[in-house]
Amino acid sequence: MSIKKWLIILPMMLGSISAMAMVGEVAGDTTCSTVSLINKKLLKQTPCSFAGAVGASLVYSVQQLDFLTDSHEDFSTVNNATFRFGDNGEMFDLEETITLNDKPAEVIKLDSRTLKRLKQAEMDRIYKRKNPDFSNVLHCFKPIKNSTAFCVPYGLIYGMS
Repeated sequence: MSIKKWLIILPMMLGSISAMAMVGEVAGDTTCSTVSLINKKLLKQTPCSFAGAVGASLVYSVQQLDFLTDSHEDFSTVNNATFRFGDNGEMFDLEETITLNDKPAEVIKLDSRTLKRLKQAEMDRIYKRKNPDFSNVLHCFKPIKNSTAFCVPYGLIYGMS
């Protein structure tokens, strides 16, 4: 490779971490659900549209999505994180901000057939498959101290990452 090409490529390779960030706008249609976690019952399921921003770098990830149901209910979700990686690839200093309608929340995964919470080991098994199938997984925002959750298909979220 010529010196001229190296002089062009090297600064790009040495660029700052934030310069390697990618954030993009997303929009589309999906299905929104509200689930009772106590009774394991689907309270409401309706078509909805969404718009927002999704992105990441080597030190943060950002996901801010606004959902509007056909019944004109608004759900605003935020799932932002900052972190750093150690020499062996392990993650350190994870700080997350997760909200649903500006109230603190946590993200959980549910089996859409049983509405039971999926453990990380179960999600890891799905990820390890040659062609992961997330059609039966719901990505849910559960407000802290609340027994209901707002959910969308996990395939939608997975496809944005």
